[in-house]
Amino acid sequence: MNELNTKTTPRPRLVAHRGASQLRPENTLAALVEAARLRADMIEVDVRLTADKIPVLLHDPTLERLWNHPHAVSKTSWQMVSTLRHESEKIPALADALRALAGSGCTLLIDLDEEECASVACEQVLSLGFETPVEWCGTQPAMARVRALDPSARIWCPWARLDVPTFGDLGALRPTTLNVDAAFLTPEIVAAAHALHLQVACWTLDEPQAARWAAQLGVDSITTNALPLLQRVLWDQDTREELAAGTRAAPEPDEDEVAEQAIVLARRIATEVMAFTRQQQIGVVARKAHGADLVTDVDRAIEREVRRVVRQHFPEHGFHGEEYGTAPGNAYTWHLDPVDGTTNLVNKVPWTSMSLCLEHEGTPLVGVVADPWRQETFEARHGHGARCDGHAMRAGAAQGCTSLAGTTVGTELDAHRPWQGMITFMTSLADRMCTMRIMGSGTLTLAQVAAGRSAGACVSGFHAIDHGAAVLLVHEAGGVVATPSGPISGFPEHAEPVLVSAPEVFSELFELWHTSLATAQ
Repeated sequence: MNELNTKTTPRPRLVAHRGASQLRPENTLAALVEAARLRADMIEVDVRLTADKIPVLLHDPTLERLWNHPHAVSKTSWQMVSTLRHESEKIPALADALRALAGSGCTLLIDLDEEECASVACEQVLSLGFETPVEWCGTQPAMARVRALDPSARIWCPWARLDVPTFGDLGALRPTTLNVDAAFLTPEIVAAAHALHLQVACWTLDEPQAARWAAQLGVDSITTNALPLLQRVLWDQDTREELAAGTRAAPEPDEDEVAEQAIVLARRIATEVMAFTRQQQIGVVARKAHGADLVTDVDRAIEREVRRVVRQHFPEHGFHGEEYGTAPGNAYTWHLDPVDGTTNLVNKVPWTSMSLCLEHEGTPLVGVVADPWRQETFEARHGHGARCDGHAMRAGAAQGCTSLAGTTVGTELDAHRPWQGMITFMTSLADRMCTMRIMGSGTLTLAQVAAGRSAGACVSGFHAIDHGAAVLLVHEAGGVVATPSGPISGFPEHAEPVLVSAPEVFSELFELWHTSLATAQ
C-alpha cells in the first residue's frame, strides 16, 4: 500500500485508465507495468474476446485504431491477434495481465461490455488463482453476469444520469462502488451513494482543477489518463490540507477570464460536434413528449461528451442540457442543445445545429452555434462581437436592407404546429413582399440574422438551451433582440416569444409581429 493511503489522507485513489496510457500504448503489459511502477492504486483495463474465446486487453471492438488491422477482434483468432504489434508492444491476454501484476500491490479493475466476455473473464480469474486483486466495472448486464458467477466479487455499478441512486437501483448486483461518469457527478449523488454505504468512483478526469473538485466532493477514486499529473496534484501537501479543511487555495477567476477560456473551449467542442454529427449513424430513434418530439443516439452521445469536456475544464459550473437535465453549480451555467432540429436529422434534411452557451447570473457570456452541414461555426463573446469562422458578422450587412421587401424572415413551429398568430404574421409579411421561411432549427434560424442572411426571425418561446447562443450572436452582431414588450439587452424570460432583427427593419418588423401576437390572444 502507498504510504499516503491512510485514514488521515483525504485524497481519493487514482485508477490508471488502461494503464499508464499517456506514457505507454494503452492496455498493454508495458502500460500496466509502468502504472504499477508509478504506484497507481488501481489499473483499469478493457477486456474483449477473440474469435476463439480468449479474453484479451482491448478497448475498441475492432483492431484498427492501434493495431492497424481492420477486423473485429471477435472475428479474429488469438493466434492472429498475438502477432500484431504497436510500438513493439502486443495485445496481452487477460491471463498475462494478471500474472504481470501479481505481487505489485495494484488492484486490476476489469471493464466489460458484453455478457459472454464477462462469463469467460470471470471464470478465468476464479480458476487461475493469481494474487492480483480484481474488481469489476462495465455495463449492467455484464456486471450481473459477474455477480451470478462470483457472489464475493467487488463490482462497480455504472451510473450516467443525474438522479441520485437509491437502494432499488442496486438490486441483486450488490455493488461496492458507484462508478459515476464524471459528466453527471454531483454532490447529491456522492452523498446518496455514501448513505447507501457505497464508495464513489468517477471517470475519466485528467485536468487538475476537475480532480481537486471531485476530491472535494468526497469521491473515493478517480479514473485518469494523466496519472503522474494527478499524483502531483492530489499528493501535494498543500492540496491534502486544502481537501481536509474543505477550503479552496486558488482564487476564483473573474468573469473575463472565464469567458476567454470558455470561448476557446466552446469553439473546440463545435469542431468536434460537427464532425461527429456528419459521420455518426443516427442509431435508435425514440419519442419524448409526443410523436413529433424525437431524440436519437446522436443527441445523447453529443450531450454526454460535451458535459464531460465542460466538466474537465469548469467542474464547478452548472449545466443544463436538452437530454439529461440540469446539474447544479455555481453562478455560471452552460446551456446545450446537442442537435437542434432532430426531426430534420432523422429525415436526412441537412439543417440542424448545436447550440452551446454560457451565462453568468443571467448575463449571456459566450455562445456558439455549430452547423455541421455547411461546416460553419458562429461564435460570440459578450462585449467582443460575433464571428463566423473567424470573420466578423453584422446583422443586415449582407443585404443592406432598409425595408422588408425582397427579404426573408425565419420562424419555427411551436413543436409541430403553427404558433398563435403565425398565419397572420406570414400574411402580413407577404403583403410587404417579404417571404417567411421555416427551416426546422430554431437556433440556426436566429443565427442567420446575426450573419446578415435574413432580415429577422422569431420563435414562439425562448429556451436558453435552444436559443441562448443565437440570441447572444444577434446582440453582438449589432442586431435587435425583442420580446412583445420591446427591445431587451440580455436573455428573454423563459418561454417568452422573441424576435430578432436587423436594426434597419426592426420597427417595421416588430409592428407586424407584435400585432400578429396581439390579435391571436
